[in-house]
Amino acid sequence: MRITILVLLAVLTAAAQADPPVDKEEQKSPAERQSAKRLEYMKQSVKGYLFLLAPDHQEKLLVEPEPLLRFTNPVSGLQDGGFFVWKSASGRPMVGAQVFLTKDDLWIHEFQSLAPVPFRVTSQGQSIWQPVRAGVQVTQFPDAPAPGQTPVTRLSQMRQLAGRFTASDEFEGRPKSDALRLLPQPLVRFGQAGSETLDGALFVYAHGTDPELMIVLEALQGEGGYRWHYALAPMTGYALQATLDDKLVWQAPWRKPPFDPKEPFFIRVHSRELSAKTLLDVFTK
Repeated sequence: MRITILVLLAVLTAAAQADPPVDKEEQKSPAERQSAKRLEYMKQSVKGYLFLLAPDHQEKLLVEPEPLLRFTNPVSGLQDGGFFVWKSASGRPMVGAQVFLTKDDLWIHEFQSLAPVPFRVTSQGQSIWQPVRAGVQVTQFPDAPAPGQTPVTRLSQMRQLAGRFTASDEFEGRPKSDALRLLPQPLVRFGQAGSETLDGALFVYAHGTDPELMIVLEALQGEGGYRWHYALAPMTGYALQATLDDKLVWQAPWRKPPFDPKEPFFIRVHSRELSAKTLLDVFTK
């Protein structure tokens, strides 16, 4: 018994002398802590918008609480950014948005409608954006197979259909275009058997990890059954173009400020990050 007690006391003493639990937050580097704070700021900033679909402005669009992509863009000096999506009640992506921090420490919100109908956006009771027309043109996909019988087969088909496009953009109007790359994993998957949309997905073409072109693929119900359709939309203000099977099928010009809140593409300055550099600029002017 005495030996047992001594062993127990030794174990308790060793436990008491052990290092205290390590705070994981303290283990992070300054860059990691800053990244986490910026992520939380981006997530909170998009919660302040209320999206209501026309014509009666009753149906709300719901934002995905987490960004579907986190990105930077050394070409444009973009420090940090997140790609967010608002969906309809059925899960279809209706709005894509980039929330990003510029090299001048400005937080920018860049929106693009993916909706086939207009809608209204408010923040703190104030009208922010109200596109008066559809954001995309939905087109039947030429020479496409009939949608497969299973979700796995249809995903494979959608990847192949998305890969038939090529895309490029012209950063700040420079004469040489930058080829964009298709991210193979869809950012959103939606649809339901027996509904108007059997299956669908949102793909993006990106500059590095920065999404520049969005492609919505949908198996829509028609007179002859379900057929694949596509819609293209920009996620940048710079000029874009897309080809399908090497044939130009879509393009957008370079759009510059001021941005019209009645258009499907809209950019607004949300706030300024008070970095050390920003504070120095303020106090030295």
